[in-house]
Amino acid sequence: MGTKLVLGLWSLLCVVSIASSKAVVSCKDKGICRDLRIITANSNEIPSGLTQYRQSAESIDLHGNLMERFSGQHVGTASQLKALNLSYNLLKDDLRGIGNQVQDIDLTYNQLRYVTVPRGVKKFIAVRNKLSQVTFAGTDVEELNLSKNQLDRVPDIKGQSRMVVLDLSCNEISEANFDDLPWSLSYLNLANNRIFQTSGGRALNSLQYLDLSSNILTIVDKSFDSVSNVKELYLQNNEIVMITTDKTFSSIRSIDLRENDWDCNSLKVFFEKNKVRKVSDSPSCKYGSLGANDLCCIQSSAPYADRVIRYNKRQHEALQNSSMHQQHGPNCANYKPSPCDGDDNKVYEVANMAANDIQSLVAQDKEALQGILNQQRYLLETKQTEKERIDNENNQLQTTLNDLTGYIGKLYQDDGFTVPANPAEQLKQIFTKRDGDNKATLEQVNEEERKLQNLQTDIARIEEELQDLGDRKERLLGDIKARNATVVEHEKKIKELQEKIDKRG
Repeated sequence: MGTKLVLGLWSLLCVVSIASSKAVVSCKDKGICRDLRIITANSNEIPSGLTQYRQSAESIDLHGNLMERFSGQHVGTASQLKALNLSYNLLKDDLRGIGNQVQDIDLTYNQLRYVTVPRGVKKFIAVRNKLSQVTFAGTDVEELNLSKNQLDRVPDIKGQSRMVVLDLSCNEISEANFDDLPWSLSYLNLANNRIFQTSGGRALNSLQYLDLSSNILTIVDKSFDSVSNVKELYLQNNEIVMITTDKTFSSIRSIDLRENDWDCNSLKVFFEKNKVRKVSDSPSCKYGSLGANDLCCIQSSAPYADRVIRYNKRQHEALQNSSMHQQHGPNCANYKPSPCDGDDNKVYEVANMAANDIQSLVAQDKEALQGILNQQRYLLETKQTEKERIDNENNQLQTTLNDLTGYIGKLYQDDGFTVPANPAEQLKQIFTKRDGDNKATLEQVNEEERKLQNLQTDIARIEEELQDLGDRKERLLGDIKARNATVVEHEKKIKELQEKIDKRG
């Protein structure tokens, strides 16, 4: 890893940047560099070229770099940054300067003893550190995983009103107070601690999953009323003797009560009230014998008194076994690995894998560059073809423009203009002149329309007069006809009188 080369690769092996630094910056996604993977030869050096991705980077992966310190100023300019992976390093100091935009932080396998969860973080993972104290700068955490640390109490999380998942397994916690937990919790893992008692009375109605296995509980008391809505309950591998709560766990789908120190009567009462699916004990019981409920239990009139005697006896045997262990070494045949054991070499194994990643990326460099060169050649040929097409279109447009300019010039001359002007000014003057001509013509048309309207009015008036004359004619004809009839009648009478006169004469 002696090369002083920074390779920034797209997912299609497109080189993004080459600079002088002992680091590899790899883009996991295609197109814009949103997901960065950084492998650095200097465990405390973040490549300065990282700033070129500050507008695009949404996640930065720095795992497996053996970093001993980290400052938020390294990524503080990444305004779009949402996720930061610092797992499998050697960080000892608290994080500083992490921006409020970061929502997901992974600190698994480091050496932190104290940490403050930055404001704005929703998912915080710090598995397998040396944490004894955890504080919060904000109230946005939804998922918190602090398993495999050295916490002797539940951190102050009452203000984390959005928290849904909490994993504090494999710590040194001695008491669980349900009143100290946010009501929003859905998942709670407190397995493999030193919890000897639970307390509190505030209902955690959202809690669906509760794991208190591998502790030293001796009783399931009234405090469990707080978690009576759980669907999965794990209490195996404790020292539980009795269940004293009267609450019915009506929502439970699965419960594990194996490897405890049960009183048979207490189990009988519990299962009469709660018809749940349970996991059966092994026939080789740690205490007592397999009972009616397929769980190991002891029938006793004084359950706790018997357990105190047995507990003192076990303490004495444990001291003897410890002395033998110191004298003769451990009994490997009986050794059982703890689920909380960690592998101190894991960090270095991950770092070695990261180093191999660098060698692989460098080995691919020539092929990647050749691929990029071929791609650039293809793009260049495509651009040249596109340029020729555009040039042809421009020539056609120029020809059209020349024809249009000549046509406008002819119109300009036909309209009687002689002053030289550019085509745009010529066209403007032509439009102005023709607008004036059109206005004059329009006025003439309007005048003719007015005359026509007047003529139509006169015609209508004459037609009315003709109608009146016709009416008068009809009346006169009627009068003449009536008078003619009178004359005929008179003539008839005259004729009759003449005939009478003639007869007398």
